[in-house]
Amino acid sequence: MHSFRVAWLAVLTVITGVAFLFLPAPARAQNQQRLVEEVDIIGNRRLRKEDILYYIQTRPGDVFNPQQVERDLQAINALGFFDKTETRVTTEDAPRGGVRVTYYVKELPIIRDIQFTGLSSVAESDILKTFRERRVGVSKEAIYDPVKVRNGIRVLKEMLAAKGHPNAVVSEEQEQISSTSIAITFVINEGERVRIAEIRFEGSNIFKSGELRSQMKYVKEAGLFSRIREQDILDRAKLDYDLHNVDNYMRSKGYLQARHGEPAPAQS
Repeated sequence: MHSFRVAWLAVLTVITGVAFLFLPAPARAQNQQRLVEEVDIIGNRRLRKEDILYYIQTRPGDVFNPQQVERDLQAINALGFFDKTETRVTTEDAPRGGVRVTYYVKELPIIRDIQFTGLSSVAESDILKTFRERRVGVSKEAIYDPVKVRNGIRVLKEMLAAKGHPNAVVSEEQEQISSTSIAITFVINEGERVRIAEIRFEGSNIFKSGELRSQMKYVKEAGLFSRIREQDILDRAKLDYDLHNVDNYMRSKGYLQARHGEPAPAQS
């Protein structure tokens, strides 16, 4: 009787093994799942490891999930404290047969100082105020972000264009202050100041140039009073606004501006 039981158990074991081989792949994988043994952060300086781990859902003892590990990497990058091009994650075998997950980070430096060279048409205080109002994100003690600095350059060029320097060139230089901080300098070449010598409207047989110029509020031809009021400085935003007023004036008189500048009667 005992030998019969031993033989039956042997047969049952073989049947179980064969049945496992014919299980679907997901079912076999579920039986082969590995656990996360360690989760580590390498490269942090200012931020504590515990503060970074707070945003990571992968924990020691969890079943290893590659998709969740990648989502945790995205969560780290979304914090805005690290260089996304340098932040990565690796996985490797752990001592007890599980998985060790390691996140390598590179902290973005802190901006300790901001300087401007070659600037004469706009006050530095006005630039920094505009940066704050438009939420550029470039200021002392802020985290350095290359994207935000490029946005700052764009805003600075807009401010210079409003002062008659539409062709200004702005670049950025960095100086390492410490392993975690830098100073940045906006290097500016304002170029020649552009003033408006004359405003003419061509192609219209209906309206005279003087009549249309009178509808322009912010941009004027060079003259004594326009120079004092700085209305003869080329500011493309103000020019676009004034040309919109000119167009509205022509429409109010029953004309639509034609493709080549010749007013056409508006259709009733």
